[in-house]
Parts: sequence; C-alpha cells; structure tokens
Amino acid sequence: MSAIKEQNNPAAVTPDREIVISRIFDAPRELVWEAFTDPKQVVQWWGPNGFTTTIHEMDVRPGGRWRHTMHGPDGTNYPNASVFKEVVKPERLVYSHGGGKEDGPGVNFEATWTFEAVGDKTRLTRLTGRSVFATAAMRELVVKEYGAIEGGKQTLGRLDQYLTEAPVVVERTYGATINDVWKAITEIDQMKQWYMPALRAFEPKVGFETQFSVEHEGNKFPHIWKVTEVVPRKKIAYTWKFPGHPGESLATFELFPEGENTRLKLTHSGLETHDGRNNPALARKNFNWGWNELGNELEKFLARDIAFVIERVFDAPRDLVWKVYTEPEHLKHWWGPKGLTTLSTKVDLRPGGMFHYGMRTPDGHEMWGKFVYRQIDPPKKLVFVVSFSDAQGGTTRHPMSATWPLEVLNTTTLDEENGKTRMTMHGIPINATAEERRTFKDGYGSMQQGFKGTLDQLDAYLAGVRKESKA
Repeated sequence: MSAIKEQNNPAAVTPDREIVISRIFDAPRELVWEAFTDPKQVVQWWGPNGFTTTIHEMDVRPGGRWRHTMHGPDGTNYPNASVFKEVVKPERLVYSHGGGKEDGPGVNFEATWTFEAVGDKTRLTRLTGRSVFATAAMRELVVKEYGAIEGGKQTLGRLDQYLTEAPVVVERTYGATINDVWKAITEIDQMKQWYMPALRAFEPKVGFETQFSVEHEGNKFPHIWKVTEVVPRKKIAYTWKFPGHPGESLATFELFPEGENTRLKLTHSGLETHDGRNNPALARKNFNWGWNELGNELEKFLARDIAFVIERVFDAPRDLVWKVYTEPEHLKHWWGPKGLTTLSTKVDLRPGGMFHYGMRTPDGHEMWGKFVYRQIDPPKKLVFVVSFSDAQGGTTRHPMSATWPLEVLNTTTLDEENGKTRMTMHGIPINATAEERRTFKDGYGSMQQGFKGTLDQLDAYLAGVRKESKA
C-alpha cells in the first residue's frame, strides 16, 4: 500500500501562519483513521525517520487529552500535550497542541486532520494535516528549528509503510462458550460451514499441513497451511502460503473468556511478504476485508440456533430494490413499523457509516433507531448492526424491554429470480448475555409481525415506483 501522491497545499487561507501536508494512501479511510487514533498503532509510526514515541495518554474525544513524548535519534526528548476539540469519525480530527524540545523553545498551534475517501470511495484515502500557528514568526521557528515540513512528510511516509506492513487484527466478542468457539475454528466439519468450504483436512496439531484451492472472481488460489502453535481452547496459529507466489504469513487465533461470552482476537502478520503491490489480489486490504467478512460469518454460525430469518420476493428488479433499501429519499416512504410517521432519515452508506432514522407513534411518542454498516456489496448484500437510538445517534435500550439485545447483526441478501428479487434478512444478537439471547428468541412472533408490516409497505412502494417509471 504505497502512497500514490504527496504534496503540500500552497492555497492556504493564512499561508504565512500555516503548514499543510497531504498524502494519498492505498488504504480504506476507516483503516487510516484507526491507525491515527489507536495509541497502540500510533506509536508504530508517529514522528520523523529515526524517532520513537511514548504515549502517556490518548483519549480521542472532544475534551480528551493526548500526551506523548517523541524521542529523537540523538536522544533528545520532545514532550507534547494536546487537547482534542473535534472528533468526527472517520472524517476529521481537530486538536490544540503544545510542545517542543525538552529545555528548548515551545510552540503552540491548532491541528486539523481530514480523512477523505477518494477514487471509488473505499480503497484510497487522502490524509491532510493543517497546522495553524498564532504568528508567522512561530511558524518560521518550527520550520527552521524543528524541520516541521520535512518531518511531517517523513511521518506520513512512516504511516504509509506501517499501513503496508502492519498485521491485520480483528477482534470480536461472540455469544458462545470458549469450547464452542474453539470447535468452530479447529474442527473441519464446522470450519467448512463458515470458514473454508474447500478445506480438505484439518487437525489442531503442531506440524499438521494441508493444501486446498479457493476460487475467487474466476481465479484459483492454492493455499498451504501449516500449524505452528496449539494451546487448546486458548490459541492456535498456522502459516499461510500461496504456491507459485512469494511470501509466508501467520494467522493466529486467540480466545479470551468475557463472562458468558468469548472474545476472539485474530492477528494475521507477515502480509507484506505476499507482495500485494504486484499481485493486488493478495494486498493487505483484501485480507482485512476478508477477515472482517469471516468474522460476520462466524457470528452467524455460532448463533445459528437463535437466528431470526425472514424472506420475501418482490416483483421488481434487484437494482431497484437495492436503491430503495439504501437511499434516504426512498427509505422514508416505507421503512419502519406500519402506522408510524417518519421524522428523519439520514444515510451515510459506507462501512462504518450510519442509517439514522426517527419516527413518531400515533400517540405522539418519538422512537429512534440506527444501522451501522459493516459490509456493502451492491446490489447483492448489506451487513449492518441494528440498535435503538436517540435523536443524536447514540445507542439506547429497547424502550419497552430491558433485556432485549442492545445490538443485532443483520445480513440482508438480494437474489435475482426471473426479473424478481428475493430478499433474505438474517438477524442475530451480538455481544449479548444469555438472558438477552433468550429474549430475542422469545420475540420471534412479534418480529415476524413487525417485519411483515414493513415489507408490505416496501412491496407497495416498489409497485408505485415501477408504475411511475412506466407512466
């Protein structure tokens, strides 16, 4: 994931008091945001070449503090203290900053970092940093004394290298015991159901090796796995190679108990050895996307006994169904329980984005809800986390049930059938307690009734849209 472009922006409003640096990364915006706001990642790349960083505190929220010390290659320390003023994930960070050389002149400025999706809005990110100083003299001091412009370029260069070489890390908490999760990731009959259908054999034993081939977008990718570490019900790791291509990476699964649930941490390291630059199919971003999708599939598999599934066939082409399911101007006409009045519908259709809506009941009460999108594959598939909400977009409890799951993972698929569209909605509670899972299962009847009313409205709306298009 090398940078494609690097530039300074000369068209600043106050050029005599500003430093502006910008770079485009071959990485999704959410990935760049996490690398910039997760202290465990920031210490891997922050600072010019040869610098290291110690983070004492990093609380990324309005009013939160970021205290860190940069250590120069000559041993000089540079203490820094910042306070976040704006945090708009994954678009914008603003903080006031103070710092400088230990026992040297200090400087103060306000920094604004913007994260802009470019290209196809999923693969590339333009990161721009604008530092505004109180005076032109202070800017000049930073440029001459600290080499701020070149240092900023080097820092973004280190971020680019980090995004290229950093392991993919995916953590999920599942509503299942450690024994159940362990079986799902180590027993071949279960692995073939959610993970690798082409897997021929697998044993959780150090030294075990297996080969199989996966077909993706018309291309076949032979795989070789070799188990390198096994700690039953706690950890398993295996190397990952593609015959005919250079490189060897390591996938490590770790399990941690969290009350009634299990947290799984997946770390896939060494991805840079697969040479994703010359073979884009093996680029890090594809592994990141793949592991997140598999995390969704594992959630569905582990909750298969309590999954809520509803299907409906609409007399409309799939592209149209997708359009009315994802655009706010359409959603406001049909989404929600029958009889409620729509107050607001806002859609930010991207991974990490939100569909936020408000409704009013016949007796005048307001009700809010939201989807947070995980995966978007138009016009075939949407994966999102559903929850009740407030007018500000926060996550709230069910207004009439204290034991209803706080979050439900919904996977909606659209399949073409002779000019019509079959919609399948699959919902499971996530991060839920045993009591919340029981409440969810007990609610099948009311969910069937509620979704029937909503999908009746969708059916009628689609008929109206098709009628208008033919008129």
